[in-house]
Amino acid sequence: MTARGETQARGASTQRRFKHITKLIQANRFNTHMMRSFDWPFFILVMAIALFGVVCIFCATATPTETQPTSLVEMLTTQPISYARLQVMWIMVGLILMAMMVYLDYEYLSKWANLIYWANIALLFVVLFMEKGRGNMAGWFHWGTDANRTMQPSEFGKLAIIIALAKLFSGRQKPITTVAELVPVLVYVGLPLVLIVLQPDVGTALVYIVIFAIMLFASGTNYKLIIGMVCVAVLLMVPVWYFMNTSESSFRANRIRVWLDPTLDTSGSGMQMANARIALGSGGLRGKGMFSVGSFASLNYIPDDHTDFIFAIVCETFGFIGAAVMVGAMILMLVRMVVMSMRAADAFGSYVILGVMSMMMFHIVENIGMVIGLLPVTGIPLPFISYGGSNLLTNMMGLGIVMGISMRSKDRTRVARPRVTRRL
Repeated sequence: MTARGETQARGASTQRRFKHITKLIQANRFNTHMMRSFDWPFFILVMAIALFGVVCIFCATATPTETQPTSLVEMLTTQPISYARLQVMWIMVGLILMAMMVYLDYEYLSKWANLIYWANIALLFVVLFMEKGRGNMAGWFHWGTDANRTMQPSEFGKLAIIIALAKLFSGRQKPITTVAELVPVLVYVGLPLVLIVLQPDVGTALVYIVIFAIMLFASGTNYKLIIGMVCVAVLLMVPVWYFMNTSESSFRANRIRVWLDPTLDTSGSGMQMANARIALGSGGLRGKGMFSVGSFASLNYIPDDHTDFIFAIVCETFGFIGAAVMVGAMILMLVRMVVMSMRAADAFGSYVILGVMSMMMFHIVENIGMVIGLLPVTGIPLPFISYGGSNLLTNMMGLGIVMGISMRSKDRTRVARPRVTRRL
């Protein structure tokens, strides 16, 4: 082929790709009916929770003061704002990603489910060779000169496994009723789970397990198989406990011991939980207020109080009333997602919404439970409240997908629509 012919061929190929992208954009463009179906109250609720999280991070990163600031200007000039400012930046990036997910027709997620699944596997495999941190754990990509600049693939992998499982369950003609049908599904979800355990990231692994369990139950899987899996999981706790006690990350076993006996080592491994409970009670009904003198937040008595243990700062600063309002808003968000799942136009959309709801529900229950002492410490952040870019972006992308499904479900015909799941 001559040089001129090669140039023409490349030009034709570029033109075809451009047309394909143009068709994709046209296929996803909004129409008037679709925009009227956008769930603005749900979006406003989510943003209110996220902005409240910025305030909580601002309080959690406070420094000791002799007098309590009385004005916003005094707070901004006397207290560090770096973490709060970074969280605002993550929210802005998250809004862009959320808009992209709303804009993208979720049917493309169904078509790309296998690609998304294997891309997640590749990232989880590569991150095993990254620099190890606390607990001999390698779970982040690092960049720049600042060691705090990281990206955690397992966080984004939660959405990947939700999309993959939604495609798997929605494509079945009947529920799983035999072990032979269950085994391939277990292998499918087990591959990314093993890679996460190898990091080792126990907290994120638990999130994956809960997402799979709820979606498996909703798919109508035989009760006997579910009970059998629970029994096997209980039996596996024995070797897992042995491994936790003998591995280099034995501090996880110490967390369980402290959970079982709150008075154990209150100046060492149990200090975080002990001080968190004191902060919970010190807030009382209405809280001490922002940047109060002698607060646990300003004195740094609670390690990771702006990330994993931020609920203790919420209770100390805003009291029982403030914490109850925050929890109520989160419950309303979860209930709304259940309703969206039941009203989805197809099974795939229903499963995706249910998966995102399961992910956030477990984060909320586990985080609050570990702070108040009902559950062991696992390092799971509180959605939209804890500081952290990977988790915040994952949540906003997930809710963008949810709102996109809800919006298009209202806009499409629901004649002979199948049940959203077998059991909902």
